[in-house]
Amino acid sequence: MEAFMADYVARDNEKLMNAIHRLKASTNGDLEAAAIMQDELMHRAKFYVPVKVIGDNPNNRKLCLGVVTDKEKQHFYMLFSDRDKLRAFYAGKRVETVTWNFDEVAQYAIGDAQISGFVLNPKTDDMIIARQMIKDIHAKMHGEALGMDAVPTGTDEDVLFKDVRQDQTTADLLNALTGYFRRNRDVAEAYIRDMVRNGHTDYVVIIRHIGSMDETFSGAMAIAKPVLKGRSLALLSAHSPIAEKAIEGIRPFYRKGLRIVEE
Repeated sequence: MEAFMADYVARDNEKLMNAIHRLKASTNGDLEAAAIMQDELMHRAKFYVPVKVIGDNPNNRKLCLGVVTDKEKQHFYMLFSDRDKLRAFYAGKRVETVTWNFDEVAQYAIGDAQISGFVLNPKTDDMIIARQMIKDIHAKMHGEALGMDAVPTGTDEDVLFKDVRQDQTTADLLNALTGYFRRNRDVAEAYIRDMVRNGHTDYVVIIRHIGSMDETFSGAMAIAKPVLKGRSLALLSAHSPIAEKAIEGIRPFYRKGLRIVEE
């Protein structure tokens, strides 16, 4: 049962919370702690995010995130670094949550002009992450060139993306990758296109992932190679600047189911 499961989110956030406590205790600003905090937010941190699903139609439901308002009428999304602080805030009341990384919840905040930022662990740590800081970290994450196999990362490169070829090799590749992604907890979504560069057509798979790409990408490449039949494959992180161009107007071939937990 959920109540007796180990809190892996709390474990993943240990370095983040240690850095935050150092920052709050510092009088002159702890630059080392600030750097650790940013690195943890970008690469490892996960949060329990209170949510409410609006609508009965499965195809037209809306996910609303929990909000608190301060004395200046500013609105903040609530994030919790561990299950105990979530339950303490809600004082025994039932609450539905999703477990998201910083990038996932940042996209919601940036897209909502009424949100001034995040408050991490309200009523306990009360750590405010302001809107501008969210945008700066989000921009830095998406500015990192995390592609693989020398995929170009600039949006001005001479690269053309096309609908993927529809044949048996493509079907075999999609089946192999989908099976791998279902077993990999760090993959949220994956898209596929044909990429034309320098007169050559390659598959490119764009992966929206959590944390480090190394193990996820090497595993995906190992799964894919036996079914490629001589074709080339590039793997590209969805955090790469060129990824937005690559996936524009298409749906993912793989998407991890949204897991809403009632605490």
